[in-house]
Amino acid sequence: MIRSWRRPEWTTLAWWRHPVGPIHAAALVLSLGRGAWFTCWAMFFIKSVGLTNAQFGGGITLAGVAGLALGAPLGYVADRVGTRETLIVLTLVQGLAILSYAVVRDFWAIVAVTCVMIAAERSTPAIRVAVISGLTPPGDERLNSISTARVMTQGGIVVGALFGGLVLSADSRVGYLSLIVLYGVANLFAAALLRRVPHVRSLADRKARRGVLVLRDRPFLAATLLNGLLALNWGMLDSGVPLWISAHTRAPLWVMGLLMGFNAVVIVLFQNRVSRAGATVAGAGRLGLWSGLLLAVSCGVFAATYHGSGTYVLVVLFLAAVVHVVGELFFVGSGFGLSVGLAPQDAHGEYQGMFNTGQAAAMMLAPGAMTVMLVEGGRLGWLVLAVVYVVAGLGTVATARWALHARGIGDVTSDLEKV
Repeated sequence: MIRSWRRPEWTTLAWWRHPVGPIHAAALVLSLGRGAWFTCWAMFFIKSVGLTNAQFGGGITLAGVAGLALGAPLGYVADRVGTRETLIVLTLVQGLAILSYAVVRDFWAIVAVTCVMIAAERSTPAIRVAVISGLTPPGDERLNSISTARVMTQGGIVVGALFGGLVLSADSRVGYLSLIVLYGVANLFAAALLRRVPHVRSLADRKARRGVLVLRDRPFLAATLLNGLLALNWGMLDSGVPLWISAHTRAPLWVMGLLMGFNAVVIVLFQNRVSRAGATVAGAGRLGLWSGLLLAVSCGVFAATYHGSGTYVLVVLFLAAVVHVVGELFFVGSGFGLSVGLAPQDAHGEYQGMFNTGQAAAMMLAPGAMTVMLVEGGRLGWLVLAVVYVVAGLGTVATARWALHARGIGDVTSDLEKV
């Protein structure tokens, strides 16, 4: 029997009044500003501030390293002092850092501000998941709330990017400065929204003392690494595919905008549904396997566009994008299920912070890796990337079983409540 269409819960006012409602509202506000800012920031620094391409690239790399290094420690601190309070502080810090771009001009000052901004921006999603985990019961409700945050973020980024495109077309310092103010104020407003979120009991509230747990959890560290390998699919679409289209096909570059828009719409429509299959650790492991296999297939389809032109290359690129986005949906659902399902109840900040480092590392390394593999390597590069995805997918399902066994749970279909 075909299930009738139901109105999404987030379209009702009652849903936004839930304890996690302000978290989603803040995520939406932040993503609107983020989508606009990151569409324009390269041109702002190069054309308006006067940095060279090398300075911009080097500064962003240093900032990425800072964000990578601080993710796990910030998660541990959040467990001790409060995940809600940490999320508010990170949002405020990010807003102030953004606003300071309007006045700083020195290269090293810009690098310092960018390191602070990127560290806060990259740490925020993990702490947000920790807050949601502390406010919702284990199982479907928790996973649905986390997945909805992803949907809100993706939708906001798309709308924000459209506005950023308008600022970019104007290419004026006034436009860039206006965007800086809007994004900075958006962060401050989001921090105000987060003050309405209930307090999540911390280790300090419990007067509990403990050391770092996650570094001793080998299955979780393995899952972090494997999920990071699958996270290359984000860099593959953001940087790899545009480079491939430009270097090895005769397709018009505007097709990339259509592919990105299609990707965003599919994620908004289907991420919640797909994520439900990761409501158990075993289910999340299987999603990781299917993600790896589908992403590998998408590599083969993208490779088939080599030197392609006309209608053929457009059709094949779209087919590849279809396979890729399904693999991405499974990857995200797998990551949610594993990172939340394997984390102790009083260590969500620490565990989410560590898990996020795998994805952050992938995003930092992806542009260079995609350039080497796809631009220099051609079709062989797609084969190498496909092998990486297959290995990561197989490793994910095996690691999920290992993690359950290590926790003394023999039935791999056990619900998250038993983990």
